[in-house]
Amino acid sequence: MIMKKYTKYIIALAAVFASVGCTHFDDMNKNPYVVYETNSESFVQPILYNTRKQLAYCDYYIFGDLMQYTINTNFENSAQLVYNYVISENFINQMWTLYNQFGNAQYMLATARKECESDKGNPAMVGVALVLRSWIGHLLTDTYGNVPYSKAGIIALQGNEFDYTVPYDDQKSIYIDLLRSLEEANACFAKAQEKVEAGTLTSANFNPICDFMYNGDVEKWRRFGNSLYLRLLMRVSNKAIEESQGIISLGDEFGDINVVAKINEIYDSFLSGEGDYPVMRGIDDSARVQFSSKDSALYTSFYATTSGNWNGEAACSTLVDKMLINYKSGKENEVNPTYKWDPRYFRYFTKAMGAPSQETREYLSDYFDEKVSSLGNSLIGRYPKGGYTGDHIGDLKMDPAYAILNYDEILFIFAEAGVRTWIPMSQKAYKDLYLDANLQSILQWQVGWERATDYYTASSVEVINWMDYLDDEFDYNKALETVMRQKYVAMFWVGVEAWADYRRTGYPVMRTNGPAAMNNGTLPTRLRYPSTEAFQNAEHYTNAVNGWLNGDNNMLTEIWWSSTAESKAIRSLGRK
Repeated sequence: MIMKKYTKYIIALAAVFASVGCTHFDDMNKNPYVVYETNSESFVQPILYNTRKQLAYCDYYIFGDLMQYTINTNFENSAQLVYNYVISENFINQMWTLYNQFGNAQYMLATARKECESDKGNPAMVGVALVLRSWIGHLLTDTYGNVPYSKAGIIALQGNEFDYTVPYDDQKSIYIDLLRSLEEANACFAKAQEKVEAGTLTSANFNPICDFMYNGDVEKWRRFGNSLYLRLLMRVSNKAIEESQGIISLGDEFGDINVVAKINEIYDSFLSGEGDYPVMRGIDDSARVQFSSKDSALYTSFYATTSGNWNGEAACSTLVDKMLINYKSGKENEVNPTYKWDPRYFRYFTKAMGAPSQETREYLSDYFDEKVSSLGNSLIGRYPKGGYTGDHIGDLKMDPAYAILNYDEILFIFAEAGVRTWIPMSQKAYKDLYLDANLQSILQWQVGWERATDYYTASSVEVINWMDYLDDEFDYNKALETVMRQKYVAMFWVGVEAWADYRRTGYPVMRTNGPAAMNNGTLPTRLRYPSTEAFQNAEHYTNAVNGWLNGDNNMLTEIWWSSTAESKAIRSLGRK
């Protein structure tokens, strides 16, 4: 592909990076895409902010509809609605733009390695760069499948002779490198601590002004990196077990690993608070990128979005029905006395009603016209914005932080591993993990809104009632489905996670064959490559399409880690 398209990355924020260009004839031999003088820590905040900002855009416009959290109410353009699985080219391109920040991470990694050639270099910065590159790398391959990876984002590292086109790597090899990179990151963090203890490095931490997420706290970065490692180990677990008894080779330095054994090793570190793989220990460790409605350098993706456009997404009944139990009594607008509700609901949506997915424009238009109050206002929930009105609290449009990976996610992963008997534990133990995961997710959604009058704590009546409900309804005979159903609720607006879990496990079982479902009644297994690849990176694009996609840039081909018998069988239930 023309690398100008996705590797103009080193000039992401002028406030951080020096402006480059050729202003004199004697500068013409310089690569215009290279920043010649900067340090590795300067990359951290721009990469975090720009990546999560773009991902938030995709949460709203792609993944919300795709995973039936919401439906698009743009009835005038229903042929392009994501929830009907006809995804417009504009949306297809959005995740591909993450290559801009993937290139930044590549350059940061090279810079950090160069710094470590000095005895005073900080190995932790190599670790941070590896974590950032792995995070962006998995987002790209989890979205599209086989993608440019090993040769992508390195134009600034090629000197004056560089190639504009980039080959595609198969997803298995990408994941091998992602897992290897996170092993190396953990080793780098440990090495930095050893240098501090030996007195050859004053501190492993770096300048907090370069990192608004963790304020340069390397210990928190290490926990984030290993928690990301756990996420990706679980991602490939079923495929690795089906394909090679769980063994994956990470090369000469780290050798073969058993995915299940590695998950156990990380769990042991979690239980003890010690060990070689420290992970998140609480909500304060959650990886959440900071945003602001007042600081122009930290605006969200939706700062300039009008209310009309923002309200275009409505709550989908698939999610609403999992969060509001027995809401209606059967009488008009009367609440059932046995009604149970998830305290997160009014952080997600404004009103307690959803609309069905995969329906025709005519049906949805009539449905919305019917679901109105006596005053003529819609009863169907929308994403919240600004302050507190009615029952809802919060401002998803101007949220003070969007998640990369929350603490509750690792609890859900350990609970799933317990259910699958991969980690030796009692039924009570994995149920307790499951309940704690839900509680921590609820409490996570209060962070930033402590000033509200209905701020929930673990002792709030609403929280206790919901936790009692989850406790009572836990079905040991359907434990995996139960865990994954509630993880789906918790992964709301956490990038590709809900979609990845669905493709990996088949849960939650969702209807995918509605009247307007399209895509052969299948929830997309991947997004199509952007059409620009066909002429900007023609040779490698053609090889990819004619290779693993069998000649069709489609949304039906299974990506490597999702192609398991278990997952395909469960997902097929949504078409019955």
